[in-house]
Amino acid sequence: MQSKPAMPERLTSEERRAAAHLNRKRWADEVTQALAEQRLTIHAAARLAGISPGALQAWLSQDVEPSPRAMAALASVIGRRHLHLLELLGWLPEELSDLPLRLEATARLQESLAEAQRWVEAATNVIGFSGAALIASRLLERSGRWEVVLRQSYWGYRYRAFPYATHLALDRLGDPDPHQPSAVDPDTDRDRAEIEKLVGDELRRTNATWQPVEVTATFPWVRRPDLVLSVPVLKAGKPRGLQQNLVVPPSVCVVGLPFAGGPDVAALLATALDWAFTDLDAVVRERFNALAESPRGVQAQTEMARRLLEDPTSSGRRLVWSYNSVSAITETFLDIRPDLPLVVFLKASDRLIAYLGERLPGRSTVVDLMTAQNTVEHALTRREDTTTYLTLELPELPVDLDRAHDVHAYFDAYVELAFAAAEWLHKEHGGPSLDDAPGMLAELWRSHRSR
Repeated sequence: MQSKPAMPERLTSEERRAAAHLNRKRWADEVTQALAEQRLTIHAAARLAGISPGALQAWLSQDVEPSPRAMAALASVIGRRHLHLLELLGWLPEELSDLPLRLEATARLQESLAEAQRWVEAATNVIGFSGAALIASRLLERSGRWEVVLRQSYWGYRYRAFPYATHLALDRLGDPDPHQPSAVDPDTDRDRAEIEKLVGDELRRTNATWQPVEVTATFPWVRRPDLVLSVPVLKAGKPRGLQQNLVVPPSVCVVGLPFAGGPDVAALLATALDWAFTDLDAVVRERFNALAESPRGVQAQTEMARRLLEDPTSSGRRLVWSYNSVSAITETFLDIRPDLPLVVFLKASDRLIAYLGERLPGRSTVVDLMTAQNTVEHALTRREDTTTYLTLELPELPVDLDRAHDVHAYFDAYVELAFAAAEWLHKEHGGPSLDDAPGMLAELWRSHRSR
C-alpha cells in the first residue's frame, strides 16, 4: 500500500519572522548593489520610482517591509526584473521560484551585449570613421569618373560648433571648369541621379543632403556648386556614451516646428548628458527613404513618436530625441504621458510661423503650423508637475523669403536655447552643470564664459 506523502512541517511564528528578516536582507543587499551599479543615490532612485525617499531608506536599512506596489517601478529604475525582487522577498509561489533567476540571467546577458556594442561604437567614433568618408570611399570604389573634395564646416558666429557637418564637393573628372564662360551648363539632375544610384544606401545611412546652390556658390573651393553634399556631424544619430548621466529622468523630448532648432538643441543636450541622440526626421530618411511630411514619412514618424511618448523608459531610455513634423506632432502629442518624457518645447513666434507658411509650400499651411504648436502647448499645460517640461520662446530670427536663412545666426539662437535647457535640467532634475559637463554644449559654454 502506497504511503501518503509527508506533510510539510509547519513553521513557528518565530521561524517565519526569521525567514522574512532574511528575505528582506537579501532584497536590501540586491537593491543596494543595483543602486551602486547605476550610480544612483537613494533619493534619486526614490524620486524616479515615485517612492518617498524616507520609505526607501527605511526599507533598505531598518528592516521595514517594502510596499508590493512599489516593486515594479523600483525594478525599472535600478535595472532589475520585477519578479526577481519579488522572489528575493519570498513573495512568489515555490513553483515559480526559479523563473526570476532565469529571467535575470537573460537580462544580464542582454545588458552585457549592449554594453559591448556601446564600446565598439565609441571606439569607432574615436578613430574618426565618419559618414562623409564612407560616402567618398564607396563612390571612388564604384566609379572612376568622379573626384571628391571633403571639408569640415562650422556653424555659428558667437558660438562656433566645429565640426558641425562635413561637405563633399563632387565633380566629374575631365569636365571643363564650369566657372568658365565657354563651359556647357551642367546637367544637375542627371549627375545627382547617377551619384544616388552609386551610393544611395550610404547617403541614407548618413543622412546626407544636397545643399542649395545659393549657399554653395559662395564656397571658393567648389567647382560644381550644384553637387555639394552635407553630412551631419553634430546632428548625426549617436549611441549612448560610456559615462552617461544616470540622475536625470530617463528620456528627454525636444519638440518644435521646423526652423525652431529642435534637432540642434537635442543634439547639444545629448552631448552634455553623454546620452544617445536621434532625430525622427533623420530616422525616416535613413530607414524608410521618405521625406518627413510625405504620407509614408508622417506615418513612420507618428508611430515612432507614439512609442517614445507612451513608453519612454524602454526604447527612449537615456535618449534625447527630437521631431518637428507638423502632422506627426498633431497626431501624437495630445496622448503624451503625464510625467515622462521630460519635454523641452521650442515655441515659435507668429512671425516665424508666417515665414514657414510661405517657405514650406504644399507641406504645411499657417493653420497647420499653429495647430501643431497649440497641440504641444495644450498637452503640456495639462501636466500637474510643471517641473517635467520647459517652454522656451524663440527670439525673433532674421527671415527673408528672397534668400536662404542665415544658418549661423539661427544656430547662435539654438545654442542659447540649449544653454537654458541644460540649466533647467541642472536645477530641476540634478543634471550636470555646464561648468563641469562633457561635450560640445559645455565646451561652447565655457569658451563663451572665458572671453
